[in-house]
Amino acid sequence: MKNWVKILLFSLLGLGLMLGGVYMYTWYTYYKRYVPSTNVYMQRVGYIDPDIAVFSEGFEPCGDYIFDYYNPERARYGEGKNGLRKFILNNFNTNDYTESGYLNIRFVINCKGETGRYVLHENDLNLVPKRFNPKLKEQLLKLTLALKNWNPNVINGNKVDSYMYISYRIEDGKITEIIP
Repeated sequence: MKNWVKILLFSLLGLGLMLGGVYMYTWYTYYKRYVPSTNVYMQRVGYIDPDIAVFSEGFEPCGDYIFDYYNPERARYGEGKNGLRKFILNNFNTNDYTESGYLNIRFVINCKGETGRYVLHENDLNLVPKRFNPKLKEQLLKLTLALKNWNPNVINGNKVDSYMYISYRIEDGKITEIIP
């Protein structure tokens, strides 16, 4: 009987060690393995560094915090998305451009509806960074700067600063989509 008890205890100990190892490996994989250990989330996704942004001269945010554009009473163009699209498409000259990709322009709308701190991001259609023709970039930036009728974000009845973006999908030099 004593041998049987020893075999049972060693079997339970071995099984416990194996289950503990599986548990620890699973815990490590889900909670530690893929978590960065340095520079963890240093900035919000909507952060626009004023030191690298363009067209910021004279632009002043109303507060210290830049909110997300999609809060309850979201920031938006005064003429609506269709008005924005109509303005851009009516004033965009393709100039025989042949490029394709996404030109993303991010900026801040302050509590007065004024814009500033523009940053450009350029990607191909597979979202790999690329460089657009400088004239195409300049034209779309000028058109975006010409959009002056912005409604600021409103949170709890107060107008606040928020970031905004406009993403132009370009295929063979033509704007096929304007997001959002």
